[in-house]
Amino acid sequence: MEVTSLSDAPSATALFSAAARAAHCLVDDPPQVIIDHDAVELCSVFTPSPVEFHLSFPAEPVLVAARGSAVLRAAFARQLLAANRTAQLVLLGAGLDTFVAAEFSGPVWLVDRPAVLAWRHQVCTQAGVADIGTPVPFALPDAGLLPALVDAGWDPTAPTAVIALGLSMYLTEEQNRALLASLVLPPGSLLLMDVLLPDIAADAAGRDYAAAICARAGNSEPWLSRFTPAGLAELLVDCGWTLRESRPEAEQVPALFWQRQSHLRPMRLVELVAAVPRS
Repeated sequence: MEVTSLSDAPSATALFSAAARAAHCLVDDPPQVIIDHDAVELCSVFTPSPVEFHLSFPAEPVLVAARGSAVLRAAFARQLLAANRTAQLVLLGAGLDTFVAAEFSGPVWLVDRPAVLAWRHQVCTQAGVADIGTPVPFALPDAGLLPALVDAGWDPTAPTAVIALGLSMYLTEEQNRALLASLVLPPGSLLLMDVLLPDIAADAAGRDYAAAICARAGNSEPWLSRFTPAGLAELLVDCGWTLRESRPEAEQVPALFWQRQSHLRPMRLVELVAAVPRS
């Protein structure tokens, strides 16, 4: 079955994140943060391609902010994965992301809602993109994530990187707490996630983007939680984690990068976070 309709996508967020990664190398000035060839191919199966919005309106503030966030968090994940070299990789809320795991040498598990994983497989097949990883159909934040991973072949004794980017904001604070507490991982493991700052900690561009996204999302995929860095650090400790690093999204690239960009601008809204199991 062909998958070509934007309106039929079971996760608009996953589709438009892929479009943002794809469009970055087409509309933004070099040097690019990442180049995601797979995302270009994945988006090409849709009519119209969601990339067309970026090509037609490259300076539209919501699209600019979406491109920046998508590529910066992908670069963050690639950087930390390369530096830590864990044995296994789990992608929570895998969506249409094939970029983060592309250079990972160990086994990969893809966790998302059953409908999203089925759609992902169809889109990858139609686009001719390798869908590398073991699918784990699972509706976050339901209980039982680790048993589901074990059933899919994951080794709970081996150091694991868990990537949960673009996820926390779609869970309530209590759902985030339950998920983090459920991730009981061995020493040497790593958790990478991002969180949205509350309006009081965001800048004007961040507040405008948040307001625009919330207005457009409606009841489909609304943002449900936002954290200060201090509040997140406390939550991680309560759930058995130690905060190793927390950086503003814009600091993923040097300041000179922003000076060379015609469209992209730094925005204070998203915090990139790395944590390790508390010893």
